[in-house]
Amino acid sequence: MKVSVYSKLLAIGVGLLYVSGIQKAEAQTFHCPADTAKAMELTRKYYQPGKDPAPLCGDIAAELVGAVYVPIAKEDSLGEAPIRLDGFDELAFVNTVGAIAKLATSPGHARPKDLGLVIDNLTFRRGEKSGFPMRMNYAADWILDNKSRGNVEEFTEDYSNVFKTKSLDYVTRNKGKYAALKDSATYEKLRMVELGYRTFKIPYMKRESTEWKDIKPLLRDGDIIVLLTNEQDKDIFDIGFIKKRDDGFHYIHASEKEGKVVEESEPLGRYIKRNSKYIFGWRWVRLK
Repeated sequence: MKVSVYSKLLAIGVGLLYVSGIQKAEAQTFHCPADTAKAMELTRKYYQPGKDPAPLCGDIAAELVGAVYVPIAKEDSLGEAPIRLDGFDELAFVNTVGAIAKLATSPGHARPKDLGLVIDNLTFRRGEKSGFPMRMNYAADWILDNKSRGNVEEFTEDYSNVFKTKSLDYVTRNKGKYAALKDSATYEKLRMVELGYRTFKIPYMKRESTEWKDIKPLLRDGDIIVLLTNEQDKDIFDIGFIKKRDDGFHYIHASEKEGKVVEESEPLGRYIKRNSKYIFGWRWVRLK
C-alpha cells in the first residue's frame, strides 16, 4: 500500500522512542528453571535445522494446550517480562510458539539465550526490548513490523480487497489496566506510538471465507489466524495457530474466556460462526 498519514505518524512516534536515549536491553530471562527446561525440550524435539518453521507451529502450540491464561502484557511493568511456558496471553502465546519453531529450524546451537533473542525479535518493535512502549500489543502493529523484518508473511490482501478503519488506542485508553502505564513518561511515549494507529485501514477476509473452495485448500498447518474484533479501539479478538485434524483445521490459542490455552473442539469455520457477533473478519499470516 502507499505510504499514508498513519504510517508517517507511526514512524514519528517510534522515532521519538529511538532518539530518547533508551538503550537496547539484554535478551529476556526465563520465568523459572522449569520453563527453561521445557523450552529447550520442545526445541530439541522439533529440531530441524534449515527447514521451514511454519509447519511446526501447530504441533508446538498443541504441546502447550492447558497452560493457564496470564495477562502478561497488562502485568508487565517495565517491558522486560520473562519468558514463561506455564502461562500466556494472546500475543505471548504466538510469540513463544513462533520463537521455538524458528529456533528449532535455525542452524547451529540452540541455547536458552538464543530463544530469548528470537522472542524479543518477535515481541518488540524492531526487535528492540527497550521499555514497554516498544512492546507490540495490536495485530496491526505486530504484523506490519514483523513483515518488514522478514519474520512473517501475510496473505490477507492477496485474496481480499476489503478494509475496516479503526483507531487502535485500547491500551492508552485503558491505562489503569496496564501496570507499566502508571509511569506518566511511559504512558506519553506509548500515546505517541498509538497516534500512528488513528484511522488505520485494516485488511481483512470475510468471516465465512475460511470455508471457501478457493481458500480452504491453501490454508496450512501452523498458519497464524488473527480473528478481528468488532470493538473499535483494538483489533484482536483472538490470535492463534491452526492444526489439521480429521474434520478440518482447529484453532489453538490462549483464551482469556477459558482461562487457559485451548484447542477448539470444532473446526475453525464453525468457531468463527459461533462467535460471529464479536468478529468482523480475519487476517491470514504465516511464520517465516
